[in-house]
Amino acid sequence: MGNSCSSGQAHKDKDNMSQRSEESASYQVRTSLPSEKQQTLLNHITPHSGVILEPSTAGQSSSLQQSSGNHPPPSDLKNPSLSKIMKATDSMSLASPISPKGFERLTEDVPKEVSSLSEKLQHLIMGRVAHAKTSLRGRKIVIYVCAADSQDCTVEKGSLHNVVYPNLRQYCRSKGYELHIVDLHWKTLLEKQQDHEFPELCIGELTRQIEVAYVIPVLFLNNSLGTQLLPITIESADFKMALESTDNQTAQGLLKKWYMLDSDAQPPCYRLRPISCHIPGFNESSLEDREKAFQEWAHEIDKMLAVLINVFSMELRDTYLTTVVEQEVHNTVFMSQEMAKRCIWMNRVYTPTPKTPDNPTPGEEEAIRRLNILQKDLRDQLAEKHIVRIQVKYSDTGPNLDIPEHKDYVSTVITHIQKHLQETIDSIMDEHTNKTMIKPSYGIEASLFEELNQQTYFCQKASQCSINREKTIEEIQSYITSDKSNPLILVGPSGCGKTTLLARIAVHCPNKVPEAFLIVRFVGISAHSNTIEQLLSSITNQCSILAFGHKCFCDHSIEEYQKILPNLLTASSPQRPMVIILDGLDQVREYSSKNTKWIPSKLPDNIKLIISVTEGSQMYDDLKSRLPDTCYITMPLLGQAEAKNILMSSVMQYNHSINSKIQDCVLKSVQECTVPLYAKVLAWQTSWWVDKDHEIKPKGKVSNQLDFMLEELESIVGTVQVQHALSLITCSKHGVTDSEMLDLLAFDESFHSTTTYVPWAPACLAWPRLIKHLAPFLIWSLSGGMLGIQWKDDLLRKAVTKRYSNSKNWAHQALYDYYNGKWCQENSTNLQARVATQENNFGKCYNRRKLDELPFHYHHLNLGLETSTYLTDISWIYDKLCGSNAFQILEDINLLKQISISDFLRILKEFLEKRASVLNYDGRQFYSHLYTFLKDRSREGAEKEIYDVCENPPVLTLVPLNPDVLIKEVDCTREIQHATNYDLLVRIPNSNRFIVSVSSNDERLCVWDVLECKPIRTLNGIPLPTNLIPIDEFKCVVLCRRELRIYNLNTGTFMTKLKGVMNQKMPFYGLHDKSHLVALSRNRMYINFMNLESGNCVTTFKAGEDRFLNSLLVSGDGRVLVCGDETQKPFPLLVWNLKSKKLLYDLRIPHHDFITSLSAITHEGNYVCCVCHEIDDESPNFIVVYDLQSGTLFKKWKPSCNTVSLEISSQGGCVISGLEDARILVWDLITGNCRFSLSGHTAPVSSLRLDPTGSLCLSRDSECRDRSIRLWDLNKGNLLAVYTPQTKISACEVTQNGHHVILALQGHKDLITLQLRGPKLEECQLDETYGDEEFSGKSWQLSDDTAS
Repeated sequence: MGNSCSSGQAHKDKDNMSQRSEESASYQVRTSLPSEKQQTLLNHITPHSGVILEPSTAGQSSSLQQSSGNHPPPSDLKNPSLSKIMKATDSMSLASPISPKGFERLTEDVPKEVSSLSEKLQHLIMGRVAHAKTSLRGRKIVIYVCAADSQDCTVEKGSLHNVVYPNLRQYCRSKGYELHIVDLHWKTLLEKQQDHEFPELCIGELTRQIEVAYVIPVLFLNNSLGTQLLPITIESADFKMALESTDNQTAQGLLKKWYMLDSDAQPPCYRLRPISCHIPGFNESSLEDREKAFQEWAHEIDKMLAVLINVFSMELRDTYLTTVVEQEVHNTVFMSQEMAKRCIWMNRVYTPTPKTPDNPTPGEEEAIRRLNILQKDLRDQLAEKHIVRIQVKYSDTGPNLDIPEHKDYVSTVITHIQKHLQETIDSIMDEHTNKTMIKPSYGIEASLFEELNQQTYFCQKASQCSINREKTIEEIQSYITSDKSNPLILVGPSGCGKTTLLARIAVHCPNKVPEAFLIVRFVGISAHSNTIEQLLSSITNQCSILAFGHKCFCDHSIEEYQKILPNLLTASSPQRPMVIILDGLDQVREYSSKNTKWIPSKLPDNIKLIISVTEGSQMYDDLKSRLPDTCYITMPLLGQAEAKNILMSSVMQYNHSINSKIQDCVLKSVQECTVPLYAKVLAWQTSWWVDKDHEIKPKGKVSNQLDFMLEELESIVGTVQVQHALSLITCSKHGVTDSEMLDLLAFDESFHSTTTYVPWAPACLAWPRLIKHLAPFLIWSLSGGMLGIQWKDDLLRKAVTKRYSNSKNWAHQALYDYYNGKWCQENSTNLQARVATQENNFGKCYNRRKLDELPFHYHHLNLGLETSTYLTDISWIYDKLCGSNAFQILEDINLLKQISISDFLRILKEFLEKRASVLNYDGRQFYSHLYTFLKDRSREGAEKEIYDVCENPPVLTLVPLNPDVLIKEVDCTREIQHATNYDLLVRIPNSNRFIVSVSSNDERLCVWDVLECKPIRTLNGIPLPTNLIPIDEFKCVVLCRRELRIYNLNTGTFMTKLKGVMNQKMPFYGLHDKSHLVALSRNRMYINFMNLESGNCVTTFKAGEDRFLNSLLVSGDGRVLVCGDETQKPFPLLVWNLKSKKLLYDLRIPHHDFITSLSAITHEGNYVCCVCHEIDDESPNFIVVYDLQSGTLFKKWKPSCNTVSLEISSQGGCVISGLEDARILVWDLITGNCRFSLSGHTAPVSSLRLDPTGSLCLSRDSECRDRSIRLWDLNKGNLLAVYTPQTKISACEVTQNGHHVILALQGHKDLITLQLRGPKLEECQLDETYGDEEFSGKSWQLSDDTAS
C-alpha cells in the first residue's frame, strides 16, 4: 500500500487486483496500463481521494470508481453488523441499457438533418443517455506547477506568476479560453506538516483539473526531491517482514509506535497513526506550539526513514518511499503522453556544482538515488526541447535578483517558459477546435448540443449513485409503458433521492421503450437550465428538431411556449414515443418565472412527461390546484435498513476502511434520520477524519448536519476564509471559475501571508482545500463555454446562504467590483499578477463572464437596475447580445419583478422575446432587427433615439430598406412550404442598382431597382424560365424549358430563339462573347457554338467518339471552356480554347473522379478549381487547382471534411470553399496556404456568391437549414455583416462592394433589399438609370406566339 500514493502488494501480485489494499489506484489519472515501475509508483492513494458521492466533478473524481462503481463484497467486511447490512442489494433490478447495435434502424424515421449528424450528436439529440460519449473538457487550460522544493525555486515560480502568467492569461481570454495556474507549493503550514494531507491535495487537485481542462505541467526540479514522506499504509506481510529483518529493539519500537494494524482494510494492513497521538502539540492553535510539534515530527520522520531504508529492500523502497514531486511527475508526465508532450522541465545547474556531504545520512543517500532515477526517467520520457537546463553561479541562498548574473538567469527562465507555454497553448487551442469542441451541425446550433452534453453527463454520473426505491421505479416505468395521457409528478422532500432516481430511469429508459426519444433536464446545472423560460426554449427546440429537423422559431415567452409545446408534441407523437423528464422544477432561480400553466393536463398519445418537485414548494401547491391526485407519486420514506445500506455503502465508497467505533456511531444516527442526503453527508464527513483522531458527531437532521459540516470546515480552513469563499459561490449568478476565485481571494486580506514569496499564496491552497472537502456538493456549471463552480445541492446552497447571510452584501460588492474592473484601476503592485482586465470585448471574443454577472450583482446591491447602463445603454445591450444571448438580458429585466416597468423596457422585452431566436444565433443583427421592429411604431424620447441609432448603426449592419414587407407572423410549430416566388436573382452587368429576377412558377422576369425596392420592368408569359445569363445591360439569354431564348429586358420584347433543344437534366450553357454562346448538346456528346443574332449553330466540337459531357464552365472573358467527361474512367476535365475551337488539355488524376458540379474558373481563364474524390474511398473529397496556361496541377488542398461549394477570385487571388461542417476556407492561390477559416454558419455552406470586385463573398445554406446570409471580407477574413430573416431564402444576390444584398424570401411577393450601413464605408454611386425612361414601370404580357 505505501504512502498516500502507493501499494506494496503491487510488487508481488500485479495481476491479482482483488488482493490490493483499499487504497490501490485511486490516484490513477488514466486507465491504460503503465509500465511495471510506473504501476508501482502509481498505486499511491489516499483513503478518500477522488471519490464523489453525487455526479459532482467540481471536486476530485476517480476514473476507476466512476467506471466500475463496485463496492467490497459483504463477505470481506470485518464488522458483522456492516456485513449484514451490505448483503442487501444496492442496485436496481434493471437490465443493462440496450446496446447500439440497432442504431441505424433507430435513425430511419427521423428528419434528414438528424440522421446526418455524427453518432455522438445523434445520441445527444435523441436522448440515448447510456450510449452518449460526454465530456466536460472545455475552453480551459491549466498550468500545473510541480516543484520539488518550494523554497528552492521561489524566484523562478514568482517569475511565472508575476510575469509570464498575466500576459498569457490575457492572450487566452482574447481567444475565449480560461487560463488557470495551480501552484500549491508555497511552504505553508500544510506543507510543513509532512503528513499526507498535502500530497492528497496536490494529486486530488490535479485529477480534478485533468477531467475538465488541458493541463500543462511545469516542473521545477533541480538537485533535491523535497520533503520526504512516511508511507501511510504498509501491507501486513511487508510490515511483518520488516520487523523480522531487524534485531534492533529501537527500530522495532519505532515501527510499532507509528504503525497500527487496520483489520478493517481489505486486505489488512498497517496504517500510520495520527501524528497527534504521540505529538499533542500538532493540533494546538498556537503557532509557536505547532512549530515545535513540526520540528519534533520532522525528527521522528528522519528516524523512521532511517529504519525503513535499512529494513526495506530496494524494490520496497521504490514502492513505499516517495515525495510530493515524484507523485506529481508520475501522475502527469509518466501517466499521460498528452501531458508529456506539453511538459517543460526547468533544471537549474549551479556552477560550480555544490559539493555533496562527506558523510551523507541514509535518508540523504536514498533521496539522491531516487532523484537520479527520476531525472533519468524524465530525460527518457521528455523531448529534448522540453528540458531546459540553465547554468547559473552558485549561491547558498538561491537566485538573487540583486546579483546581475542571477537577474540574467531569471530573464532566461522567463523567456524559455513564455515561449514554451505560448506554443503549447496555441497547440491546445488548435486541438480543441479541431477535435474536442462541440460545433453546430446541419442547422442545429452548438449551444443546444453543449446543453445536452452537460445534461447527459450529469445524468450519467447521477445514475451511478446508491439508490433503492424499487417500487417507485416500477411505478414510473409502468407509467412510461402505459397508455395514460396525464403527466406524472414525482414529489418528495429535499434530499430524498429524486434526482438519482430519475437519472436511473433516464439511463434505463431504452429497456422499456427502445425507440423512444428521451428529453431530460436537471434544473440548475447550467445557465440554460436556471429558468422555466430557458428550459422550455431548449425543450421546444429539441422537439422541433426531432419532428422537423430545425429549431423552433417562436417567441421566447411562457405564453407562447404554452401554445407551441402541445402542437410540437402532437407533431412528434406519430413518429415515435417520447419521454420528457424534468427534475427539480421548483429549483429555478429568482429571475425565472414560476408559472406552471404550460404543463398540459392531457398529453398526446405516445408522449410521457415526468416532473419532480419538492414537497411544500410553491410549484407543488400550484400543480396540486391544477392536476388531479392521480398524477402524483410520492417518494416513500426509506426504512432503516435501506438507509443503513445507503449510509454504509457511501462510507465504504469514501473511506475504503473505517473502524468499528465510527461504524457504530453513524449506524445509530441513521435510525433518527433516513433521508438519503443525510446518510451521504454523514458518510462524507467521516472521510475527513479517517486518518485523524477525531470524534464523529451525527446531528440527526440534514440541515443540522450540513451546518455542522460547515462548522468543521471552518475549523480546518479558517472561519473567515470559508465564509468569504462560499459566499462568493452562493452569490454568483453562474458560478465562479477557478481563475476568478483565485483573483477574488488574492484581493482578500484574510487570504494573505507575509511569509510567502507572493502574498496571495494562502489562497492558492485554501481554494483547492475547500473544493476537496465539499466535492460531492459542487458541480461544474457551464456558461458560454466557461465552467464555473456552483452548488449542486439546493439544501446546501440554502444552508450556506443562511449561515453566511451577513456576508451576502460583501460578496455581491466584491463580485461587482471585480467584474467592473475596479481593481484594475488600483495600483497594488504586489497583486498585479492577479488583476484581470474587464473590457466588454477582448477583440474577437467578448467577456461573457462580465456581461452575465455584472447586472446581477448591481441589482442585489440595490443600485437601481431599471435605470442603469445595463438596461438602458444600447451599446451595452448590443455587446451582451453578441457576447452572451437575449435570454440573459431578459433575465436581467425579470430581476426587477415589477408589474409596471418603463415603456422602453417593455418595448425592449417584447422585442427580445420576439427576436430571441435570431439574436441568439448572432447578436450582430441587433440593430437591423430592432430597426424593423420599431419601424411601424410611434417613437418618442428614448425610443426615437434608439431608432435613429439603428437607422445609422455604429457597427456594420445590413439594414432593410423596405422593412414593412418583413413584418409577418410565422407559424413555427410546423414545417410550412411557403410559395417560392423567385428562383434566381442575377446582377445586371455594369450596374450597382439593378438586378433581374427569375420566377419559374409565375413565368416572369422582373428588373428591380434595389434602392427603391420595386420592379421597373416586368415580362410575363416567359415559358417556365429556370436560368438567365445577361448578354449586356438589356439583353439576356433565358433557359425556357429546354430552349434558349433571348429577351430585351429594357423594351420587354422577345428577340430570338436559338435552334435546337437542351439536355433535360443538364441544360448547361455559357457566353463566349456578346454574339455567341456555347451550349451542351441534347445528347451531351457535343458542344454547340451558337450565334445569338441568328440563333443558328455555327459549329460543333467534341472530345471524341461516345464521350458524354456532364458540365460546362466558361471563363468570364469567354476565352476558355471547361467540361467534365463522365465516360472515361476516371472522369477527366476537358479544356478548350473557344477562339481556336481546339481541345487544349485532357486533365485527369489516376483513381480519382472530378465532381464537376463543384468547380469554378477565374475571369481570365488562367485557373480552374474543382472538387475531386478518390474512387472506392470514403475519405472526404478535396480541391485541386489547375494552371490552364500550362495544363499542370497547380494546387491540391485536403480539408478535413467534404467541400459542398466552390468559388475562385482572380482579383483576390484565392479559392473559397464551403464545407459540410459549416466552415468556409479561403485558400491563397499563390502560397497554397489556408488564408482564413471562417466560422459562423450552423449548416453546410452550399452557396457562395462573389461580388463584382471579387473581394467580398456572400454565403448561405441553399437548403435553409441555416436561414442566414453572411457577408465576408476575403482580404481581411472578417465577417462584415449577418442577417437572418424570419422565413427561408429562395434566392439572393450581392452588389459591388457589398453595398446591397437582395433577398427573395419564401412567401413574400417583394424582394428585400438590405443595405450595408456603418462607419468607414465608401459611398456607393447609385444615381444611374435603367434604359429608356418611357418603359419605366412597364409590364408586358408575352406569349409563345410572339416567340414563334
